[in-house]
Amino acid sequence: MVGLLFASIFLVQVKDFVFLDNGPGGYDWKIGKSQLSPFDAYQSRTLMQTRDLALQLVNRDRQVNGLPPLVADPLLSQAAQIHAQDMFIRNYFSHYSPEGHTPTHRLIEVGGKGQAGENIAKQSGSASVMVNYRLIEDFQKGWMYSPGHRSNLLKPEYRYFGYGIMTEPFSGRVFAVQTFSFSKP
Repeated sequence: MVGLLFASIFLVQVKDFVFLDNGPGGYDWKIGKSQLSPFDAYQSRTLMQTRDLALQLVNRDRQVNGLPPLVADPLLSQAAQIHAQDMFIRNYFSHYSPEGHTPTHRLIEVGGKGQAGENIAKQSGSASVMVNYRLIEDFQKGWMYSPGHRSNLLKPEYRYFGYGIMTEPFSGRVFAVQTFSFSKP
């Protein structure tokens, strides 16, 4: 009986390792199917590769919901990266910095203009975590299944997108940030 239990747990873990099922979405929204394979999902990725995939996933989910794609913006990515690093270094998790700075403040601080929206995510406790496509897809799936985050992702007025991520492999801490804007920053 114990052997059967361990075999079942092992098979579930193997399935989760090999397949990423995003599910059907909700009654009034959809989520795109994962295009990841076990051959490309777990390789370590650069920040640029990560940002490219994050934009592809956002646009995949916008497209299946009948929305126009977003365009990558370097200032939004810079603001997102600074926020991910700040949350990591100072060990907080909020859209507001300890000084009260918002996504719009962060955009202005890096030389942008206009207003910014933001999604943030945090993961901890997964030792040996590295930035890979599976991690980015997992964050996107989590944001899509969260009503407030999904609202940002599927806001028709947004046109520009930035992404930042900070990881620490030894502790397993990860902070990810999506930043959105209506107009060219």
